[in-house]
Amino acid sequence: MIGEIRARSILNRSSIGDYCINPYIGCMHACIYCYAHYYTKLRGYLEPWGSYVYVKVNAPNILSKEITKKKKGVVYLSSLTDPYQYIESRYELTRKILNILMRNGWPAIIQTKSPLVLRDIDIISDMEASIGFTIITLDEDIRKIFEPHAPPVSDRINALMKLKENGIRTFTFIGPILPRMSARELISIVEEVKDYTDVIYFDKLNFKPGIFSRIDRTFSEMGLTSWSVSLDTYYEKIKKSLREYLRERKINSVFVY
Repeated sequence: MIGEIRARSILNRSSIGDYCINPYIGCMHACIYCYAHYYTKLRGYLEPWGSYVYVKVNAPNILSKEITKKKKGVVYLSSLTDPYQYIESRYELTRKILNILMRNGWPAIIQTKSPLVLRDIDIISDMEASIGFTIITLDEDIRKIFEPHAPPVSDRINALMKLKENGIRTFTFIGPILPRMSARELISIVEEVKDYTDVIYFDKLNFKPGIFSRIDRTFSEMGLTSWSVSLDTYYEKIKKSLREYLRERKINSVFVY
């Protein structure tokens, strides 16, 4: 379901960067681990996650006004949606937003799962920007289960490579690290992206209500037994193993947790 709405504001304070912009409410990628579902439900959007997107059609106009009134800062796109989900190819809100940021000299951090970001290299190349891709696995069968409508991982890695070839700063976000993922599996992701990324971030699950139960149920449907190991213990063991590997190879990395 696609709906068009008019936002009251668009440039909001953020803990990632100074501001965040969410051009859309909802996300067509339908990732079952996404914490954004929790926040959109609080705002009254009760449809199943991934079944709706509301388009803030006046976002560029509002930004053009707000950007002249607020102190310059880094803008994060996006905290509760993917700025390059499929509907962006139709509405081009993210492209218009980036053009406004570029013209005003504002820097941006863009996080996505979509190679559609390559469409906007012409704008991104003329501004201070860092572009990152979320990757949780290299296994397409697992990706299709947890990120049913997101682009293939190979497309994301190819896009990373093209961005780096164009001299654009890049990052890879490996997260959430799903329970039962081994250090070896996560290292395999690092090996695939390390030559095309300036920094690699790692993060654990965001334990908003309902998220872990969805993850655990999905693993059960895959034929795996119910999760019984302490998650705190699991994440600390993963962090220790990865840190040793990353330190030995001098790979720039950050653990968000």
